[in-house]
Amino acid sequence: MKLLVLLFSLILAQSLSAGTIMNASLIRNQTYLCVELVDDSFVPPFEAGELWKIVKGDWSRKWINEKELQLDCQAVPTRMGDMFGKCTLLFPWSQFQKIGNKMVFKAEGPLAAKLNQYFIDSAYLSMQGNQAYLSSYNTRRLFFFGINENLIDTSL
Repeated sequence: MKLLVLLFSLILAQSLSAGTIMNASLIRNQTYLCVELVDDSFVPPFEAGELWKIVKGDWSRKWINEKELQLDCQAVPTRMGDMFGKCTLLFPWSQFQKIGNKMVFKAEGPLAAKLNQYFIDSAYLSMQGNQAYLSSYNTRRLFFFGINENLIDTSL
């Protein structure tokens, strides 16, 4: 019986430690925000895998190479049908504005239309317990990426 309780406790501890590691830092003389998402467990949720899912295409590696957004995302399917992955996003820091405790990249009109073409219609992804998000509103020609200021390492 004690062995069964120990085994159950280990499984529960693994589930509680599941998640995605997110690193955000200013690079290249603090001119770009680099955000890395790495799924670090075999138990969902897989935030990098979810980001991979909202980018159009069926390839295991997806990328965007625009001046305003660079993305490199790789994922593989799990037995349960989820995607397990690693993604890197790169944004020009000068295009962010501070709104409350978040730094927000907002694109409208033609720029948003250019970025939205890479994402499924009306894509939205919340990351790290709502501390970061990506929104692609194709029909409204809006694109947002927001991240809590305290997640960004500015010491590099």
